[in-house]
Amino acid sequence: MKKRSFLTILIFLTIGLCLAPLNLSLAQDNLGVASLTEELDPAIQELKDEISKYQSQVEKLKKQQNSYEASLKIKHQQINNLKNQLGILDDSIAKLILEIQTTQLQIEQTNLEIQNLNLQIERQVIEIQNYQAKMAGVLRTIDKKDRKKSHLEALVLQGTLGSFFEELNQLQSLENTLNKGLNDLTQLKNELEGKKSSLETRKDQLNNLKDKLLSQSESLEGDRNVKDNLLDQTRGEEGKFQQLLEQLKAEQSEIESSIQNLEVEARRRILETEGILPSDAGFIWPVPSRKITTNFHDPDYPFRYIFEHPAIDIGSTPQGTAVRAARSGYVARVKYDGNSNYAYILLVHNGGLSTVYGHISKPYVTEDSFVVQGEVIALSGGMPGTTGAGRLTTGPHLHFEVRLNGIPVNPLQYLP
Repeated sequence: MKKRSFLTILIFLTIGLCLAPLNLSLAQDNLGVASLTEELDPAIQELKDEISKYQSQVEKLKKQQNSYEASLKIKHQQINNLKNQLGILDDSIAKLILEIQTTQLQIEQTNLEIQNLNLQIERQVIEIQNYQAKMAGVLRTIDKKDRKKSHLEALVLQGTLGSFFEELNQLQSLENTLNKGLNDLTQLKNELEGKKSSLETRKDQLNNLKDKLLSQSESLEGDRNVKDNLLDQTRGEEGKFQQLLEQLKAEQSEIESSIQNLEVEARRRILETEGILPSDAGFIWPVPSRKITTNFHDPDYPFRYIFEHPAIDIGSTPQGTAVRAARSGYVARVKYDGNSNYAYILLVHNGGLSTVYGHISKPYVTEDSFVVQGEVIALSGGMPGTTGAGRLTTGPHLHFEVRLNGIPVNPLQYLP
């Protein structure tokens, strides 16, 4: 009897030692183990400190961005003069630089956060494995010392049937406690894996944002080109600047009027030749790039006070890129003089839709003809001073418009 009592005490002491770390974790919420691990692990704490530093730098840069944003809003509302226009371009350039720096910091910060979670997950896996090993050892001990004994042997050793069932209940309680601890630790690991997945998603989002801002660095270079061209064409004189504005307004008005009139005639032509155009399922992108450097009605468009930007500018489109018809249509207009004046192609489609492809350097189609979706209709342009680029161009890109019943609409609502 004494031997049996000593054995029972020894088993319970062994179980108690194995459960000591578990009891500590179960006394906390599900994040308790992670919090304790972070506090005790110098590598994790070091990463947290680095993350905090990056966050502080991001907040400072955002404050500077807000300052430039406020300045731009004020200047956009001021009188149109050369000094103000140059100020808008300067503020836009500075704001874009800060946005790119901010995104780079956010990506580095996210990488550190992912490293931090990876460390936590590694520690948690080790903790679970150690606990599983301890649990297996305890259960094997219990199984060897108690469960292999026959009921008769147990009754002889304990002396009473009640003692036998009491020990069975104790063993069952121990198993339940062990299983609960394992479930809690597994749940914590799953939560950490979920956080890692969320951070990976956020990293992808930030990388996309960085791509967007890097494509906007083309706009940054474009703003610098516009500024240089502006100074070159005006010689810094206000009178010449005002004259340039009037010319730009006249050109834009002429383009709008021409497109409206041509669409009416093109619709009639399409009706006369009904059945020639195939029924496309939707639009396709006219060039391989998907990087938007200027949005439809972009609030940051430097010449917004002259006219709203009626298109999207697709950047990362080198000079001479093949431009394809976004949809099958009728070639209503090929505006191309073979010099640096603005050149474009107008295609009219079924359903009241039309598309405009601007800054082309070389057309491959002629007016009063039909094209199918995906057919190469021109080569892109936009490099300042080159054929078809037009005045104050920002650099190589494709100006792409979608119109519904002659009215410009956002192309991104139609592109896949």
